Amino acid sequence: MVVIETDMIVALASESDKHHHEARTLLRKLSNIKLSPYSLIELDLLLASGNIVVKAKLFYEALKSVLAYYNISVLKPDPLHFAVAWNFRKKYGLTFFDSLHAAVAVRENDMLVSFDRKYSIVKELKYVHPLSLLESA
Repeated sequence: MVVIETDMIVALASESDKHHHEARTLLRKLSNIKLSPYSLIELDLLLASGNIVVKAKLFYEALKSVLAYYNISVLKPDPLHFAVAWNFRKKYGLTFFDSLHAAVAVRENDMLVSFDRKYSIVKELKYVHPLSLLESA
């Protein structure tokens, strides 16, 4: 089982993203994929800020279909995610959302798959870069 976060969804959604092909290939190969619940909030903030320019309603409808297609379940938020995330922000200097995504994977006792290598500093986390999974498959 693996947890993915926002960067995997962004890569999957944009054909011009440098990791688009890797994201598609990896998600086809993996099973029992879980999305950090905080990715949905992070995505919405990216849309609201103009960093991602799409028609929100159509984007979220497509996202729901994509999640179903790849059999990706969205995990439920948990107050303990925030307790662990606070520690990760203090201990490792992670951003708000990165600390939450890491906390989700730790609390779920799953591996976090992300293109963001900064997760490798979190000792409590089982982190793997997507390219490592593709090379071993």
